[in-house]
Amino acid sequence: MFPAAGQRARSQLCSENDSNFRGPSNVTKSSLVRISCTCLDPCVSKPRSEPITEQQLSGWTLLERFIGVLDHHGSLIAPNRREEHGLRDLDRRTYFGLFLFGLFNPVVTSMRALCAASRLDRVSGMLDLQGPVAISGFSDAQHVFAPEILEPVLRELLARSLARETGPFKSGRVSPEIIRIFDSTVWKVVTRMKWAEWRHQHCKQNAVRLHVKLRLTDEQPEDFRVTEGKICERAAMRQMLKPGEFYLGDRNYGADFALFHELDEMDCGYVLRLRNEVKWEVIENHPLSPEAVAKGITLDATVRLGHRGGGGLRRVVVFKGPEMKEELILVTSESPDELSALEVIGLYHHRWKVEMFFRWLKCLVPCRHWFAESKEGVMIQIYLCLIKGLLLAELTGTKPNKRMMELLQWHQMGELSDGQLAKGLAAEEAIRARRAAKKKKA
Repeated sequence: MFPAAGQRARSQLCSENDSNFRGPSNVTKSSLVRISCTCLDPCVSKPRSEPITEQQLSGWTLLERFIGVLDHHGSLIAPNRREEHGLRDLDRRTYFGLFLFGLFNPVVTSMRALCAASRLDRVSGMLDLQGPVAISGFSDAQHVFAPEILEPVLRELLARSLARETGPFKSGRVSPEIIRIFDSTVWKVVTRMKWAEWRHQHCKQNAVRLHVKLRLTDEQPEDFRVTEGKICERAAMRQMLKPGEFYLGDRNYGADFALFHELDEMDCGYVLRLRNEVKWEVIENHPLSPEAVAKGITLDATVRLGHRGGGGLRRVVVFKGPEMKEELILVTSESPDELSALEVIGLYHHRWKVEMFFRWLKCLVPCRHWFAESKEGVMIQIYLCLIKGLLLAELTGTKPNKRMMELLQWHQMGELSDGQLAKGLAAEEAIRARRAAKKKKA
């Protein structure tokens, strides 16, 4: 269905090899040495890269959509003094637009390639470039344009996503609109990004950590923080707390008993996992239903948490499924009258949606190459990655999977017609619907 350039190249190479080696008599020891040297010599074996053409570049329609939203909301953040410098070639519109264009396009794999693409007429015309973008100018722009300029754009697209994706959820008696999931993920980075300190395991390792507060209703981030890898998850969580919300989190968030008191003061509900070595004193056992016992719940009790009771009186639910290696110990702010033990476990299962979000972000919106390496530049790239995901979801009507992303890229590169794209997207959506129905039936 798709003409694969790589396959054609391999076929051509094989035909050339066949013409050179007609039979065993042509193969000598010296010819094998020459072949191995050619394959190992990077100066010989590496093919010369062809110039990028407009037909190879993707993301035109979505880029126009982004520029429209940026033009509408960009004025909410006043420009700084460096941004208004009269000799600067790039403004926020052209910089962010070119940056996002590089993230959309599978052909552009580096900042140098992105600057080279700015020479193309269609790219320069859409972004109103006065001339080719210099590498030094693009690199310097990460220190000029604040990442916060993109925040209203992200908010606008998130609002549209929420209106489109909200649906029924099994969340017990807690409204799904107030449920937020906390977690973080890391990207390993090069050692020259010295601000991104992480750990020392046999050697010094640097990493960028993304802390996310994910909405349950549409599985999109309501807030996030970009920090160096060593920053504690609870410290970032405290910066994103809001009164009246309900939080789900893993054992890293349940390790600090002081956080429970802070959540109580802010009238926030929570279901958080505790570490398995935690100590408590049982104050009152709550009765378990036969269904809860059959599901693997072994304890539902009000306990005095901590070796000396520093965690206060908390409700703890302990669960262990048939294939689990260790118990799942959850602490919750809700009483048995508000949430049953089964509903507490069901709520915590939603926490895995943030893991799926990270997987989707890293696989479908990859940050394998950083176009900017400062903290501000990394924040800009992550902002634009999230914006890219929302634009793709807006285009397809759902969060695109890997196969959908491939179809979109083939279409933007001119290898698929509009009809073939629509047919391919419909087929992928049908496959997704069948899988969801099969999972629900199981």
